Amino acid sequence: MHRTALLFSAISFILVAAGSLFLGTRAVDYIQNATQQQVDTALRASGQNWATIRPDGLVVHLTGLAPDEAARLQALEIMGQVIDANRISDRTTVLQSSEIVEPRFSLEMLRNVDRISLIGLIPEKVGRGFILDRAAKIANGGTVTDMLESTEHRVPSGWARNLDFGLSSLEQLPRSKISVTPDAVRITAVTESPEEQKRVEKSVREAKPEGVVLLMDITAPRPVITPFHFRILMDDTGFELQSCSADTNDARDRILRAVRAAGAEQTLSCDVGLGVPTTEWDQAIIQSVQALKSLGGGTLSVADSDISLVANDKISQSRFDNVVGGLENSLPELFSLHATLPPKILQDGAQKSAELPEFTATRSPEGQVQLRGRIQNALAKQSIGAFARSLFGSSNVDNATRIDPELPDGWPTRVLAGLEGLSKMHHGAVVVQPEQVTIRGISANPEITSELTGLFAQRIGDGDGYTIDVKHDPKLIPKVNALDSRQCEAQIRAVLLQQQIVFAPSSTTIEAGSQGVLDAIADIIKDCPDTRFEIEGHTDSQGGAEMNRSLSQQRAEAVLNGLLARRILISGFTAKGYGEDQPIAGNDTEEGRAANRRIAFRLITEDPQSPEEDTDE
Repeated sequence: MHRTALLFSAISFILVAAGSLFLGTRAVDYIQNATQQQVDTALRASGQNWATIRPDGLVVHLTGLAPDEAARLQALEIMGQVIDANRISDRTTVLQSSEIVEPRFSLEMLRNVDRISLIGLIPEKVGRGFILDRAAKIANGGTVTDMLESTEHRVPSGWARNLDFGLSSLEQLPRSKISVTPDAVRITAVTESPEEQKRVEKSVREAKPEGVVLLMDITAPRPVITPFHFRILMDDTGFELQSCSADTNDARDRILRAVRAAGAEQTLSCDVGLGVPTTEWDQAIIQSVQALKSLGGGTLSVADSDISLVANDKISQSRFDNVVGGLENSLPELFSLHATLPPKILQDGAQKSAELPEFTATRSPEGQVQLRGRIQNALAKQSIGAFARSLFGSSNVDNATRIDPELPDGWPTRVLAGLEGLSKMHHGAVVVQPEQVTIRGISANPEITSELTGLFAQRIGDGDGYTIDVKHDPKLIPKVNALDSRQCEAQIRAVLLQQQIVFAPSSTTIEAGSQGVLDAIADIIKDCPDTRFEIEGHTDSQGGAEMNRSLSQQRAEAVLNGLLARRILISGFTAKGYGEDQPIAGNDTEEGRAANRRIAFRLITEDPQSPEEDTDE
């Protein structure tokens, strides 16, 4: 009995041990499968498709050919987010690239007259000394700053040829930046005038060796245009663009596109320069051209902010009013519009339209006079044309009147009186009808109404046969030249010594607090309108030399445009930036740098000043 119990106990123990072994094995398999599924899902989600995992108990082996070291580390990091990092066995192999990446050779040469800076990575075999020797000869005793690095990699194809051309170009461009790579040579330079710009561009292109890719951007200071002008004629025969101005190349292109869209087919050109009365100039021109097209033709003349629009005489009064009203409402605020609808030229025997006058003369702000309507006979037409040319100038009168012998007696006398009255106006119009003479416009004379009343009473007679609707504009009164040029220069210097024109940091925007300084300078210049000045821009030595020169040029131009906005005639003015080249104080203190950041006015005389006379700041 005792032996039977022992046997039963042994069998029970064996069965329990076998069951435990079976359950343990199943648990390990489940854990391995779950681990493999979790890790494999994480690796595939991150794009690590090269990786293979193999669980071995609690240890997970990572194998595969990693494209690079970064991919291997990323795979280990992803696995470490799923399982304990101590359980990972890294058995990966990293693919080693046998390709050698060559360096990107480039050389930038910056030249400001006798100062040259060399920056970049060059092949050692070309010879650093060769480049430095050439640069020293070009600087001619000036400073050469060497910031070159070199390497012993092979010299790429095209490098030596491009380098030699770049150094040759640097020699003839005193203010330039030249970038040399094995693929191309890029040249950016500034010249003194448009004529020099054309000469230099031609010379550089002719010197370019065959096979060199040249990217060139050579600029010159823009000329001053005064007044900014635009004039176009549109009739049954087509368009004629007689003059055009723009402040930028983009503005020029927009204006010419609008002219072509209106129907112009001729070869078009437009001058680009300084002196624009407002940055919205091109917008005003485009809107005016579109209005001219809507009117079916006529003449559009613009001088600075004054727009004169003489419509096609075939358009109706209502259409004219709608187009002109829309233009007046859409023009930029600075612009003023004077629009005229000439009388219709009626066919013989046709009934006269009640809405149209018999004779109209218009005078635009720039002095152009147009005569339209009816005159009694050929002799009267000739006499009135000669009288108008004597009043307004031969080149300013367009006489397109038509003979009508049915006009009432005294007609020529009324026309002559109207023209004489119009001659006293800065701009305006006179309308002569059988029973009425009407004059409207703007004059510089404060007594204009009284003077016209006396004129018409004498020429036409007392009564209600005329209407005077004129205004006086005191801004049109010319100031007496009470100062000579030297006095004018001295007064401007005194203003600038008391307070300089200040700009926002690294900007060309004049600070609001300096607008009063510009007002004071404008008032002085108005007293000496024939004086010519160079507006000089200067900076301190902080920043690059080319950047400083460009900034000083733009600031000088900003002052020039500020004077133009104050109605100053600037045809004799120039703007030039000197950058950091002419300091008046040391640049090692803030006070010295502030003194060097300045605008100066230098009197331009026929003969250059001697050193003793030169008192520039």
